[in-house]
Amino acid sequence: MVVAHANLDCESTWSGLALPMAVQQRISLYGTLLGALAPVDAPDDFERQRREDLDGKARAQLELELWTPAPVDPARLQLPWRPRLRTGTPPRADLAWADPAARAANDRRLAHHVVAQHGLALPGSRVITRVDELELAGEWIAKLPWTAAGRDRCRGRGAPTPDQRTRLERLLAVCGALVVEPWCERIVDVGVCAMVDPHGVVTAHPPHGLLTDPRGGFLGIDLAGARLEPGEHAQLAVMVAAAGAAISGTGYAGRFAIDAFAYRAGGERRFHPLCEINARTTFGWVAWACAAWTQTTRLGFGEPPDGARVLIAPGSDRVTAWIA
Repeated sequence: MVVAHANLDCESTWSGLALPMAVQQRISLYGTLLGALAPVDAPDDFERQRREDLDGKARAQLELELWTPAPVDPARLQLPWRPRLRTGTPPRADLAWADPAARAANDRRLAHHVVAQHGLALPGSRVITRVDELELAGEWIAKLPWTAAGRDRCRGRGAPTPDQRTRLERLLAVCGALVVEPWCERIVDVGVCAMVDPHGVVTAHPPHGLLTDPRGGFLGIDLAGARLEPGEHAQLAVMVAAAGAAISGTGYAGRFAIDAFAYRAGGERRFHPLCEINARTTFGWVAWACAAWTQTTRLGFGEPPDGARVLIAPGSDRVTAWIA
C-alpha cells in the first residue's frame, strides 16, 4: 500500500497562519490529484494503461491511502485512481519535503537571494522588515516568505494607503519580513519541474507553461505551452541549477519546481528567470505524471474545455480539475 500525504496546507504550517475551513476543503479536493504520482503494479500494466482510453478502466496501481487536511466528498471525484480517503496527518512520513529542512528551502527570501546573486532580480525588489522600507513608485506586491495560491499578500501602488499599511503590518507581524517586487505586465508564465539528489545533482523536465488569471492566480499547467525565446531558455536552465544548489544547501533533496515569467517593460520584452522556488511536489509534477500514462498535455482548474476528462466535478465552491 502507498500512503500519500496531500498537505497542500504546508505553507500555512510554516508561516503559522491557520487556513479557513473553506480553503482547507478546497485544497483537500485538489490534493486527491496527487494519486497520479502513485506507482503502478508493474511495468507491463503501466504500458498497457498508457495506451487505453481513460473511459475504459481505472489505472492499475498499488492500493493508495490518501490523507488530506479536511474531509473530501467522494462523489466529486472522477479519478482514474481509487484512493482510500483519510483526514489529517498520516502516522509517519519519509519524504524529503516532510523534513524540517523543507521550510528553509521554500522560503521566498531564498529565491530572492538566488536571483539577486546572478544580477537578475526585478528592479526595486527587496526584502523588508518595516513598512517604511517599501519604496517602489509604481505597482508592487508584497508577499510572506511562505504563501500559496495568492494568499497572504498585499498589492498596491506607490506609498501604501492607511489600509495597506495596516495589512502590511499584520503580515510583518507573522514572519517579520516580506518580499516586495514590482508588479509586472506579464506576457507568459512558465515553470520547470526538477529533482535534486542528496549529492546536489539536478535533473529537470523541459519548461512548461503556467495558466494564470490577470492577477497572477494559478489556473493550471500546459506542458506544451512554454513560449520562450532561445536566450530565455538558457537563463531558465541556469536558474534551475542555481535553485537546486540553493535548496540542497538547506539539506533538502527531492522534487522541486521553479516559476519564471516574461514581461513587458518600456515596450520591450524582458525575462525574470526565477520568481519562486517550490521545494516540494507541485501540480507541474502531477501534469507530467498524467502525461506519462494518458498522453495529455494540460492539467486545468478552470472551466473544462470541450473534450476534457474531468477529474474533480465542479461544485458550488468553484473547485474543479480536468486533463486534456
